[in-house]
Amino acid sequence: MGYHFHRHFEHLGEGEEYERKMPDRVILQRLLRYVLPYKKKLAITMLAIVITSITGVLGPYILGREIISKYIIPGNLAGLQLMGLIYLGILLINLISDSLRQYEIGWIGENTLFNMRTQLFSHLQNLSFSFFDRSDSGDLVSRVTNDTDAIGEAFISGTINLISDMLRMALILIFMFSISVPLSLVSMLVIPIIVLCTFAFQSKLKAAYKATRLKISKVTSRLEEGISGVREIQSFVRENDVMKEFRQANIENFQANLQASMVWGTFFPMIQFVQAVGTSIVILYGGMLALNGALGPTGVAIGDLVTFLLYVGMFFQPIMDLTNFYNTVQSALAASERIFELMDTPIEIKDRPDAIELPPVKGEIEFENFTFGYDPNYPVIHDVNFQIRPKETVALVGPTGAGKSTIIKILSRFYEPRSGCIKIDGYDIKYVTQESLRRQMGIVLQDTFLFNDTVMNNIRYGKLDATDEEVMNAAKMVGAHNFIMQLPEGYMTKVGERGSSLSIGQRQLVSFARALVRDPPILILDEATSSIDPYTEILIKRALRILLRDRTSIVIAHRLSTVRSAERIFVIDDGRIVEEGNHRELMKKGGLYRRLYEMQFREPEKLDEKALLTPETSTSREAKTR
Repeated sequence: MGYHFHRHFEHLGEGEEYERKMPDRVILQRLLRYVLPYKKKLAITMLAIVITSITGVLGPYILGREIISKYIIPGNLAGLQLMGLIYLGILLINLISDSLRQYEIGWIGENTLFNMRTQLFSHLQNLSFSFFDRSDSGDLVSRVTNDTDAIGEAFISGTINLISDMLRMALILIFMFSISVPLSLVSMLVIPIIVLCTFAFQSKLKAAYKATRLKISKVTSRLEEGISGVREIQSFVRENDVMKEFRQANIENFQANLQASMVWGTFFPMIQFVQAVGTSIVILYGGMLALNGALGPTGVAIGDLVTFLLYVGMFFQPIMDLTNFYNTVQSALAASERIFELMDTPIEIKDRPDAIELPPVKGEIEFENFTFGYDPNYPVIHDVNFQIRPKETVALVGPTGAGKSTIIKILSRFYEPRSGCIKIDGYDIKYVTQESLRRQMGIVLQDTFLFNDTVMNNIRYGKLDATDEEVMNAAKMVGAHNFIMQLPEGYMTKVGERGSSLSIGQRQLVSFARALVRDPPILILDEATSSIDPYTEILIKRALRILLRDRTSIVIAHRLSTVRSAERIFVIDDGRIVEEGNHRELMKKGGLYRRLYEMQFREPEKLDEKALLTPETSTSREAKTR
C-alpha cells in the first residue's frame, strides 16, 4: 500500500505551480459528468464491491470462530473438511467479485479518460494561433497525458475504493464488536494517533509532491525541445549545452522525488509502528481476557482471539486509505483544474451563430481600413486598403517583419482584425464559416509541415477524396514526380516525422502538389520558395505557371525573381502599403522595391550602405510582428 500511495503523489497534476482557484465542488460536478453516463457499469461495480467486502470479511470469521474453535481444537475432521470447502468457495467468490470490481473500475476509468482526452484534443485543435503563440507545448502535452492519468488513477479508482473501504470498515467493526466490545474499544486507541500523524505530515507531503510535479513538467519541456529542435541543436553543435540543461532539469526532478521519498519514508514507517503498537496492545489485552475466561472456554477464546487479530490487521488498512484519500483527491483535483482550465480557454476565432456557408467564389478580395496588432496596443498593420481582382496574381514584398505574412494570416482568419474588414466576393469573412472559407483556399507555408505518412497521403491531405491518379498528376505538374519515383517505395514511401527523410526543396514541392490537388480558387504562397535551390527553383517557376493559372493568387516572397511576373506587386513596410505596381513600374519609381531588388541582384560592395537601410531595422520589426 505504501508504494501505491507514493506513486499516486509522484505524478499527479504535473506542472502545478499555481494556487487552486476553482472550488472543489465545481470540479467534482464536472468530473461526475464524465462518469454518470456509465450508470449500469457503476451499478455492477457497486454490486461487486458489496460481494467482495462481505466475502472478504467473512474469511477471518470462518477461519477463527468456525474452523479453529469448532473443528480443529475439538478434532472434528469430517466437519473440518466440509468447512474447508466452504471457506475455499467463499475465497473463490471473493476472487471473482474482486476481479469484476477491478475490471469495471478500469473500464469506467479508461472510457472516462478516452472521452476527456478526445474532448481536450478536439478543443486544442480549435484554439486560435494566438493561444499557441503564448503556450508551452511541453506543458500542453503534460496536461493531456499525465494530468488525465492522474484523474483516472486517483479520482475514479480512489473514489470507488473509498466506498469499498468504508463498507469493509463498517463490516469489520460489526464483527469485532460481536466478538468483544472491550477488545474493540482498546484496538481503536491508536486511531487518533494515526489520524494526527497523517495530518501532521499532510503539508509536508503536499509540498514535496507539488515540487515533483513542477520539476517533471520542466523535464517534459526540455525533452520536447530537445527532440523537436534536434536538427538545429546538431547544426549549431549545441548537444553538450542542451544535455547540460536537460541534466540539470533531471537532477532537480531527481532531488525533488528523493525529498518526497524521504518524507514518505519517515511517515509510512511511523504509521506502521503505531499499527504494530495497536496490535501488540490487542494481543496483550486479548490474551489477558482469554486467560481470565472473558472470551469463553479455551477453544472458543483462542478462535475468537485469532479472528479478532485478523480483523485488527484488516481494519488498519481502510483507516490508512481513508486518511490518505484527502491528499490523493486534492492532487487529482489539482490535475483536474489544469485540464478544465485548458478546456475553458475561449476559442477566440469562432463562427458567429448566424454565419453562412461561403458559396463557390470567383476570388475577388478586398481589404477595407484593415488594422491589426498581436498586442492591441501595438498594431503591426495600419489602415490597409487594397483590392485583388478575380484570378489576379499579386505579390506582397517588403523587408523582414514588415507584416506580409500577418496579412494572409488574417485573410485565412487565423487571427481577427482589430478594425476594418476583409471581403471575398463581397462576403465579409467574419460572417462566413471558417470551414467554408478555408476550403476554398490553398496555403503553402515557408515552414512546410509533412505528416509521418506516405508521400501519397501527404499530397492527398489537400483533398482526402483525391484518387491516386489525381495525386500523381498534381505531383507531375509541380515537378515532384521524378524525385518521388526515385524514393525506395515511390509514392508509398514514408517521409518520417515532419518529412525528415526529404530535403527542404522536396518537402516544398510536395506541399505545392498538396495545394494543387485541392485546386482552390484562392492560392496563398507564403515564402514558399525561399529555401529552394536554383535547380528546384527552375522546376518551381515552371510549376507556378500552372499553379497560378485561373485562380486568385497571393505570393509572398523575399526572392523577387519569383514575383517579377506578378500582375501587381504591393510593397509593405512597417505595416503599410508604401508602393504598388508591376515590376517595371516599381523599378522606375526608385523606391523601396528597387532598393530590395538591388540588394539581391547587385554585388553588395557596389551598393550604398545607406540605401540598403530602411528607417526601421529588421530586428525592431521582428519584435513587433513576431
